[in-house]
Amino acid sequence: MAIQKFEDSPMSAHSPARLPSSARPIEEPALDFDFPGCDAHRMTWAEVESLEGRIEFWDAASQTAWIARDGGPDHEGPPQQLAAMLERIAQVRGSPIRAYGATYLMEHDVQGKPRRVMVADQTIYLRPRVWRPGGMKILKGRDPLPDVIMEVDNTTDVRRNKLEFYESWGFPELWVEVPNAPARNRPKGLRPGLTIHVLEDGAFVQVSRSRAFPDWPAGLIHLALNEPELSSLTMQELTRVGRALGEPEGTGPDDDLLLGAFRRQAHSAGHAQGRAEGHAIGREEGWRESQEEGRRQGRQDGIEARLADQRALLVRQSSRKFDAQIARQVAEHLNGIRDLAALAEVGDWIIDCSNGNELIQRLANFP
Repeated sequence: MAIQKFEDSPMSAHSPARLPSSARPIEEPALDFDFPGCDAHRMTWAEVESLEGRIEFWDAASQTAWIARDGGPDHEGPPQQLAAMLERIAQVRGSPIRAYGATYLMEHDVQGKPRRVMVADQTIYLRPRVWRPGGMKILKGRDPLPDVIMEVDNTTDVRRNKLEFYESWGFPELWVEVPNAPARNRPKGLRPGLTIHVLEDGAFVQVSRSRAFPDWPAGLIHLALNEPELSSLTMQELTRVGRALGEPEGTGPDDDLLLGAFRRQAHSAGHAQGRAEGHAIGREEGWRESQEEGRRQGRQDGIEARLADQRALLVRQSSRKFDAQIARQVAEHLNGIRDLAALAEVGDWIIDCSNGNELIQRLANFP
């Protein structure tokens, strides 16, 4: 079940914002707080909405927008990596997860106008079929809050002021990721790692494991967010989390459109071959004893045909998920496997492996 995303988000990636000509830098903002790694600019809400880029925070009383000085791949990488990981989890769970990315988290005043606006780096709804906002902006008091929001502190520091706003607004779970890659302008005191804050009795407390994603350790989340390619360890953990989410809902890989189709196709092919083989065996077993050799040969032919069909199906699945070169290597390894149960296990490997080389390595080590 592919993760659902906003394709027409009102904000672009964390590239340098192109400010309107009327925006003016502010030496000392009117508010008694600041946002490390950000510059303050005098801007109306209309100017913020037309901004080519994105803000960290906007306050109506002072008409002030805080805009991060630095962005780039080290800041944008973790939210994108998380989206890829959530897609794997959603497939195993068998129901969608929605990632809104960077979108407006908004509070209105008594007149229904924007009062304060924040932007997180990733915004996640685990059950979008029943629990999601009503528009392109998440409005406090109108829309259900996300199950998880993520901030990337590469050159910013959410601990100063922004964390308090997330807490006061009642967000249930906040992840703060400090990437492994060093940053020249990183605030002092920030160390690589992921911190999970969950709301308890109206206040944030730090925990070592996610509650929204059952028992997902902060250390393994951080490891996965910084991997150039999802490792076998990460894939195993994503599978575990997906199954844990799907179990109370009674869903699993068979409910995912792509994985379910592959599994049903494999089952259908095996079932059809099994019936044909059974009928052939039944007819042959009615023959006279002198034809026993023919019956044995018929059984063997049926088994060989079933093995060939199963191998062909696995090669097609490998080609669809990886590429033609991997599929050819898979075909070579499968020729030496003459057990239907073993071929079924290879089908699970195709689903679980994050890349073709991992699959080929497993096949090479297969007894």
